[in-house]
Order: sequence, then structure tokens, then C-alpha cells
Amino acid sequence: MAQSDVVIVSAVRTPIGSIGGGLAPLQAEDLATAAIRGALEAGGIDPAIVDYTCMGWVMQDPRSPNVARNAALRAGIPYTSPATTFHENCASGGAAIHSIARRLVLGEIALGVGGGVESMSNVARYLFTGRIRRQLYGDMKLVDGLFGALTDTHVGKGELMGLLSERIVERYGLTRQEQDEIAYRSHHNALAAWDNGLFDGYVIPVEVPGRGGKTTVVTRDEGPRPITREELAAAPPYFKPDGGTITTLNASSVNDAAAAVVLTTRKHAHELGVEPLAELRAFFDVGVEREYMGEGAFKVIPPLLDRAGLTLADVDLFELNEAFAAVLGAAFRFLPALPPHKVNLWGSGIALGHPVGCTGARQVADMVHQLHRRDGEIGVTTRCVGGGIGSGEVIVRL
Repeated sequence: MAQSDVVIVSAVRTPIGSIGGGLAPLQAEDLATAAIRGALEAGGIDPAIVDYTCMGWVMQDPRSPNVARNAALRAGIPYTSPATTFHENCASGGAAIHSIARRLVLGEIALGVGGGVESMSNVARYLFTGRIRRQLYGDMKLVDGLFGALTDTHVGKGELMGLLSERIVERYGLTRQEQDEIAYRSHHNALAAWDNGLFDGYVIPVEVPGRGGKTTVVTRDEGPRPITREELAAAPPYFKPDGGTITTLNASSVNDAAAAVVLTTRKHAHELGVEPLAELRAFFDVGVEREYMGEGAFKVIPPLLDRAGLTLADVDLFELNEAFAAVLGAAFRFLPALPPHKVNLWGSGIALGHPVGCTGARQVADMVHQLHRRDGEIGVTTRCVGGGIGSGEVIVRL
């Protein structure tokens, strides 16, 4: 098992807010700034020594072009340090971390911040007309940017990700009951993790200004709740009303959050006198059929483990993002040796939420700390990606 030179010296995330919830008054840039600042403070890292910042953000808009740059500057990183924003759909936060790791391996930088952000509460509605002469007059239609981002316009006449996942249900012979059971387990695992203090400390509180100068502080994920099997069973199919199995309750929610990690090399961490939390042992992306985009979350695992010189049995903790319960159900079919008792022990996209640009970075941050708090050594984080990609990382506790 080859050792990597890339280490994580700090990892934090904000709480995950529900759409229209406690974090909704904050723009993506505000959340990204909070995460970057929190990661630097948690690691005792002087912002002046950050060489590069990368952040993932899917539902971008002109209010903060290159959000990585704007948030980095607001977090105190000097203007001489460049920044790049990544759009790789659900893998965006992971892609940002991968980019920092590559820059470290190539010797371009000595220390960088990688992360991701999404404020789905603030996604714009778009007017795609009005720039050519023939549209001088007449009504114009606003298009919902949120629904647009959750739709693959290159499949059929345009299919929402949930409808694509019904294809996964059919391909892998999944039942409604097993999907609902995955959703049930997600919520109750997340609640148990919160109640047992496993999120304490690294999920940073976020101040939200309100009316009359009053400030509220969001400290906890808003999604996890004591859902019952009866509630899950009673929910109607949402994406495919006639004969479908995917509901709003066994699919991920729509959310606001940000996460950030500070990465450097083993040598530089030693020079700084900083104790690394984890090693980024490997990362990898694969392509899958876009009509079955959910397969990316598990088809990336074999080549990812090969890169790290590992087998499924070597891994202590897995998080396969629950964009839909169907994704995890199919993973158990595709990888029969994948042990359910090691998977998504603190919940995932269904309970915690899926703020898409943030998710990859959120998974890495959670895995780093969960390995320490659950006495694990090796963790694997993966996610499926709209358009037909799978993305993942191998994290080793230090």
C-alpha cells in the first residue's frame, strides 16, 4: 500500500441547511468564506501562507464570479494567492480537493485550501432571451435554475436525476422497501452520530444576520429527523408516479452548506509544526453511461482501491453519497462484498442533505473526523455525478 505525500491538516464544514432554512439568508460566497476561515483557524494556519484555493460550486451566478477567489480574500488569504472555482456537478467539491493535491504533488504549491459550496436556496431563475433583435417584443419566460441543474437535458427530452435513478432501480432489480430502509437508516445513523458527539467541533457554527440587527447561529444539520418506516412507506413516487419507487423521502434533499480542507505535504506539515489528521492516499474519477449516472458512486470503487493498493476488506468506513437510496441499493448488488455495517454510519445525502457543489468536500471532511472518532484507519468516499461520472477518494487516518 503505497504512501501518499499529500496530507490533510484541517477539515471543517458548516451545518447543512434545508432549502429556505436557517442558512438561506447567506449567499454561496458567505458560506464559502465561513468554511475557508474555519478550516484555517481549526488548523492554526496563517492565511498568509496559503498558496492556492480551489472551491467547487455548481449553481454559479454572476453575484460571485469565481467564488473561490472572493471567499479566499474575505477569509484573509492574500491577493497574491490565486484561486479557481470548479464545476463538475456533484463532484465539484471533490474536484477542488483533487486539484490542490495535484498541485502539491507537482511541486507548484506547498499548502492549499480545497472545498466546496452550494446555496440552493439562492439559485437564480434565468431569462434566456432578450439578446437578439427578433426578441425585442413579447413575453419572456423565466427558467428555474435549480430544476435545470438537477436535469440531464441530453437524456430523452430532459430527465430529472430522480427519473434517471428509476433506471437504476430497474437495472438492478431494487425494491421500494429496500430503498426506504436505506433512507430510514440514513436518518437514524445521522441522529445517533449527532447525539453521540461525533460531529462536534469540526461542524462550525455559522452566524446569520437577521432583521433588527439580530443574529442567529446555526449549529446543527437541519435534515436528520426521527423518520418512521410508516412515513417512508406512505410517500408517493415523485419522479415516476405510475409504477415508480423513488420518493422525496428516499432521495436526497436540497440544501445549503460549505466545507473546506487544508492540504499540504508531509514535509511541509513537519516544517510548520502541524500534526496532520489524515493522508489523501488516492483519488479517481470514472465515466459511466449518463442514463445510469448513479452507477458512478460504486463503479469508481474498484479502480480507486486499485490505485491505493487496497481491497474492500481493508476499508473500515465507506460513504457512498445517497443522492438516492437506489444508488446505495445498487452498490450492494454490484459489490456483493461491500459490508453494510461499514457504510454511511453517520448518514449521507438523504439525511444530511446534498448541497451539490459542497458534497464531495463535505464527505472528505466528515470522513477525516469519523475515522478518528470511530477508531478507523482507512475510509473511502464516493459520489455519483450528473452527466455520468463517478468520483472518490481514499482517506487514511494519521
